[in-house]
Amino acid sequence: MIKKINRPKHLYIHIPFCKNICHYCDFVRFVTNKKTQQKYIKKIILELNELPKNYFKTIYIGGGTPNCLDNILLSLLLKTCKKLLEKKYEFTIECNPEFVDQKQVNIFNTYNINRISIGAQTTNNLILKKYNRKHSFDDVVNAIKILRLNNIDNINLDFIYGFNELKKTDIVNVIKFVKKNKIPHVSFYALELKENSFISKNKIFLSDEKIDDELKLIVSLFKKNNYHRYEVSSWVLNKKYESLHNKAYWETKEWIGIGLGASGFENNELYTNKGDISTWKKEIKHLSEKELYLQIMMMGLRLTKGINLLKSINKKAFLFFKEKLDKKKIKNYKNTLIANNVNTLDEILLELMQD
Repeated sequence: MIKKINRPKHLYIHIPFCKNICHYCDFVRFVTNKKTQQKYIKKIILELNELPKNYFKTIYIGGGTPNCLDNILLSLLLKTCKKLLEKKYEFTIECNPEFVDQKQVNIFNTYNINRISIGAQTTNNLILKKYNRKHSFDDVVNAIKILRLNNIDNINLDFIYGFNELKKTDIVNVIKFVKKNKIPHVSFYALELKENSFISKNKIFLSDEKIDDELKLIVSLFKKNNYHRYEVSSWVLNKKYESLHNKAYWETKEWIGIGLGASGFENNELYTNKGDISTWKKEIKHLSEKELYLQIMMMGLRLTKGINLLKSINKKAFLFFKEKLDKKKIKNYKNTLIANNVNTLDEILLELMQD
């Protein structure tokens, strides 16, 4: 009898196309022509067709800007993905708000998209313009309206703090908007100086003190408005809106990565698809025991619920690093390993990484 090999139940697809490049971004992304996009989507579909049908719990399409594809290419991609979903699923696509219209949302509904992640970034239009975002916050408002009119309610908004131009009133305005509109899921990320981004190349400096103060304000305001922080950068109005796909990463479950720039994790191997827009191959890193355990700690401690030590592999990771764990920073409570303050998680992880 041939032994059945179980593949991961989570799938990430990278669409590296944008209409323009944001000044803070260094993801794998290109401004390119329709012919190149067609070739890329055709190759993606060939790879997707090799995967098991009616199988995946979560599919996440990220980028880049996946919804900048024209309606024909978007339909071809989503039609193929739909065949891969099991009965209970989470199917997410990242969107720039200026491209969300009725025709596009019809496609989302036809092919079972049930979660939308919108790159809002800030309510401040001057900051959006300065960092080369092509939408205004009115576009975010309109996108949410169209989605809800078409019964897509599981919406995430991505925001960024740490811009030198950002004021405390801008953060207050974000939280007011989120609360007023009952946005179910919000991600708030600190601005980072990525190596290949415009702001890094132009030697723009950020204030760590300002970033720390803004995070404290964000945490305080979300708590005051009854949003639950379930991960370092993620808040929900109700726990049912927690991202199942992202939790797969944080709980060190395996996932498949398809497309240029996509990463995956299978059989204790982390890989990234590298190459160019027409050809790419997996660059594979086999994790040592220490590297695997460090991965479990790095990802799992991001969750405010912590790491479940009743799971055998998690218990091994805990025991491996037990002597290095500072009890003032991490506690073991009822078979759960929890960071006392997820805001200082980087300090904890640096200690674990030291030989």
